[in-house]
Amino acid sequence: MALASGPSLATGTTRVVEAAPDVLAEWVRFGGALIVTVWLAGVVIARTSHGSRRQIPQQLGFGLGGAVFLYTTAPASTALAQHLGEAVYGCALAWLAVEVCRSQGVRLRPGFAIWDAEQRRRTWMVTSLSYLICVVSGFLTAQITAGLQALGVGEALVVGLDQRSSIGVVTVADGVLAFVTTVAIEDVVIVAAAVTLLAAARRPAWQVYGVVCLVEIALHVYMGAVALTIALYAAGRVWLYRRYGGVVPLLVGHLLFDLTVLANWTAPASASRLLAGGLAVAAVCGAARLWTPRRGGET
Repeated sequence: MALASGPSLATGTTRVVEAAPDVLAEWVRFGGALIVTVWLAGVVIARTSHGSRRQIPQQLGFGLGGAVFLYTTAPASTALAQHLGEAVYGCALAWLAVEVCRSQGVRLRPGFAIWDAEQRRRTWMVTSLSYLICVVSGFLTAQITAGLQALGVGEALVVGLDQRSSIGVVTVADGVLAFVTTVAIEDVVIVAAAVTLLAAARRPAWQVYGVVCLVEIALHVYMGAVALTIALYAAGRVWLYRRYGGVVPLLVGHLLFDLTVLANWTAPASASRLLAGGLAVAAVCGAARLWTPRRGGET
């Protein structure tokens, strides 16, 4: 959790504290990358090494992979290189979360099955609910941000001008890499892995919700006080994973929502509205299946 939220906390610090260096977040991410490299190599080698013949290639492979990983996450000179480093960091952190779960004897539930009608119904429903949770949360955040700015307190309580300027998205490539980072960290690490591990430790539900909500708020602290609205988004996704399982529908729904955001930033208004409208209709139809009776009369 600390590795996931550390760079965002550092970013928020640089925007609130004038004396903080601008590259603080990048160096925090690089330090996290060093920890992730060593930790990930250790757990994977421990899991896969069954004989001395395989250990040397594994160690060489992880050594090379670790060097590339640290190189891409080092403080970058261009915005695209910075977003590439963040994406690599997020994916490596997600892999580490999966390995930690496996080492504890639990596995993340993929939840993406389409082999029969009932499986397709469930997958579509969970993906749709994931998308709609993002839509409602995004709408609420936008309205509260606009309200604070209308009251004249926006500069004090809203750190970034908007999400695009806050995460530094200039081109489509920047946006794609930024959103890959988002789904890898938020859906795999903060929601799926955290909920799975806390459930395995028999923690009460309020503790599971509380931990995930606090970490999500910390991850969005660069937004200022508006980050508190992220608690609704986090709680909804925790409920969704606890109720239905399935990390893949969770991240697919989130990624589709991020796609509409990116289209709104970079595509013509008519195209972005058509995309958002089409996805919204599909999501509502999918979510409506929550109340559609299954075979045997179950709902």
